Amino acid sequence: MKNRWWRGLGWAAGFFSASAFSLSAVAQTPVARPTQLPAFGRSVAGTDDTTAIVLNPANLAFLPATELRWSSVYLDERARVPYQGHAIGLGLPIPFLSMAAGVRVDILDPPDALASSLARFRSDYWWLTTALAFRAGRSAALGLSYAHAYSDGLRVGGTDAWSFAFTTRPSDYLGMSAAVHAFGGPTSNGGDRLGPSYDLAIAVRPVGTRLVELGLEGKYVAEEGGYWIPRATLGIDVPGLGRLRGEASVSDPFEDARQRAYVAAVTMSLNLNGTQSSFELGAGPVFGSGLGRGTAAHVYENLGVEVAFKGYREPDGANPPAHALRLRLEETPGTREHVALLRKLWSIAEDEPSVAAVVFELRSSPAGSLARAQELRDAILHLRNHGKRVLCHLESGDGSGLYVCAAAHRILVSPGGGLRFAGLRARYFYYRTLLEKLGIRAEFVRSGPHKSAPEAFTRDGASDVAREDKIDLLKQYERLFTAAVASGRRIEPALLRKRIAEGPFLAEEAKAAGLVDALAYDDEIERAVSELVGGNVKLIDDDRARTAPRHFGRARGVALVYVDGDLVDGRSSVIPFLGMRLVGSYTIAESLKKAREDPSIGAVVLRVESGGGSALAADVLFREVELTARVKPVVVSMGGSAASAAYYLAAPATRIYANPLTITGSIGVFVGKADVAELLRRIGVTIEAYKTTPRADADALYRPFTPEEKAELERKVQKLYRQFLTRVATGRSQALGRTMSVEEVDKVGQGRVFTGEQALGHQLIDELGGLRQALAKARELAGLPMHAPVTELPPVETTLLGRLLGIEGLHAELPAGLPGELADVARALAPFAVHAPDEPLARIEIVSVDP
Repeated sequence: MKNRWWRGLGWAAGFFSASAFSLSAVAQTPVARPTQLPAFGRSVAGTDDTTAIVLNPANLAFLPATELRWSSVYLDERARVPYQGHAIGLGLPIPFLSMAAGVRVDILDPPDALASSLARFRSDYWWLTTALAFRAGRSAALGLSYAHAYSDGLRVGGTDAWSFAFTTRPSDYLGMSAAVHAFGGPTSNGGDRLGPSYDLAIAVRPVGTRLVELGLEGKYVAEEGGYWIPRATLGIDVPGLGRLRGEASVSDPFEDARQRAYVAAVTMSLNLNGTQSSFELGAGPVFGSGLGRGTAAHVYENLGVEVAFKGYREPDGANPPAHALRLRLEETPGTREHVALLRKLWSIAEDEPSVAAVVFELRSSPAGSLARAQELRDAILHLRNHGKRVLCHLESGDGSGLYVCAAAHRILVSPGGGLRFAGLRARYFYYRTLLEKLGIRAEFVRSGPHKSAPEAFTRDGASDVAREDKIDLLKQYERLFTAAVASGRRIEPALLRKRIAEGPFLAEEAKAAGLVDALAYDDEIERAVSELVGGNVKLIDDDRARTAPRHFGRARGVALVYVDGDLVDGRSSVIPFLGMRLVGSYTIAESLKKAREDPSIGAVVLRVESGGGSALAADVLFREVELTARVKPVVVSMGGSAASAAYYLAAPATRIYANPLTITGSIGVFVGKADVAELLRRIGVTIEAYKTTPRADADALYRPFTPEEKAELERKVQKLYRQFLTRVATGRSQALGRTMSVEEVDKVGQGRVFTGEQALGHQLIDELGGLRQALAKARELAGLPMHAPVTELPPVETTLLGRLLGIEGLHAELPAGLPGELADVARALAPFAVHAPDEPLARIEIVSVDP
């Protein structure tokens, strides 16, 4: 990859050199021109702050956040350059429109020597510049600016100057820009023409980050016969301090050596980072023969100074004192909220050296499943491995909160709260009698005895096979749960089981049982975290400002595709009343196709949170995953569940990751319908059906299956099951590097449900791990850097008003309109409404293991 970028760099350098030398053929002596304050040491192609308003308006699109900057240049009065004065600029990104706006005022007071020799500069003048920049993707931008000059003198005042610029950053190592200033050669009120100037620039980052940046530029000025000025800049990040900048420019390098002149500058900018913003103070000398005779002996009189207040933080600078971050969860995160929380925790661990500790204030269950809770535990351990101390504070916690917090250094509980936990439980609802009372009879055909989902509608309790499966699943959960909590709390597993059986616990009881360390109110948490750190630290809310990127941003990224909900044919939708998400085959297929065909996407991570659904939807998505895996790596990250049809679609992935407590497997299908003939009879409805063949109304709800229809259904279910086995065998054979036979899959099929840990033993998955490990593997397989950006698909539907108000996506999970257990009943009955009668389904029953 790097060789490709270096070839691109060679092309760019050749283009730059050829352009510069062609312009030199008409080079003449430079003349003093009305200008805004220069941005000393800043590259035309690489600069992303508000100096871009006048330097290169396209780069304003890369401004990380709002910035206010004041700049000044003080010169020896013998200097013969026009850029002495002050400037104040404001930049404002507008992210949801992929654009930025800026305004700047430059007030120029030319040195006396220049004013006395050139009538054009005998009056002070100032510029008002406005700029707009538009970003095209992560690495390209267009910009324009309009500047108007004000002056008492007619030779400068009234000049209207337009600038246009373009920037592209094809790799982490290279940026290129082209700009035209004073387009068309505007004239002042007195008729003086300001000739246009043209910039060609490249910015080279030898190590792929902003640590070192070399800028090479050529400016051609179409005035007084035309001349050009080459310029070189150098920027170096100084860890813990800020950024050192330097530049040198030479006028007329190919003209008479006696007329050749240079200007150089060195600036040291100190960056003082806070948690919500940063402050920059920079200063340095300006020197060189290009300033005019006699100025070289008075370098100290030529000085550039700047001060900036930024709504973002710099990657290198003086960081704030060690502090603790508060993360407060008042609602259980939904699927995308959970991922956002994980990514935030990883960022704190890896990118926040001044964060000494993290405090989790759990005011609700921290995860929607124990598998997701395992990912939060992994994130806490990641924090600890990076030297962060971690403290949990529970108000009235449940088993999920205990499970997550057991990975922390200390657990506190509110004195009036406790632990609402006395062991794991699983509940399953059966509706045969209810349906019978309503005059409804469920008829299903299934592929094996372990495919127990239809039993919820055909029985009053689990079959012997299904009961054994459910008990085994609960035992697996209890074993892994106990081992993790026992390790974190340093209690023997047998003793921990005994203590848990004595729950639920009041706060004092939880402490006596060793499940928490101490009792504390909210106002006592700061003292507790200071004790944990071993020194006074301030506890602040996690509202950190973003950090300016270290990279240009053209690196290929990872597409994170969510399969979240019951699989259905067609497009994704939601059932707000039940809080149910339906994930449509069309929607996910389009997302996979988009990721597959997008050259900026190097790998795909498929985040699966589904208990299955339509067998047809699964087969459609199997094909899309298979096609994508032929082009680029596809890594599956299984969340709380990825079973049945959801496992079907994951099978052809390059790698499959599951958490130890993920529910997966359930390889099998079933087909059925609800016969409402008795219900219709009771309410006085009669039906006459006319058909051309005996089976034309086989899927009708107003009659049962005939014996012949049921036999045919059995045959088709077995054929569909065989197809399921074949798809899994084909997909897993590619990942395992060996042939997995259909018979091997059948041995772990028949609808059997496994934990992720069990699935690994059966080679249904490749590795145990959560989203963090899946993303790392995707980057590794695709040869992507660890900073490769993540693009989430399908995109969340947004509105302009919601983005303006900042309320988009605040609640990724729609709340159910029914109480918990009634909602579970409604969800269990949903297949009758969501899926068509006689539609082949590959899904597990509603599995609820509650901690």
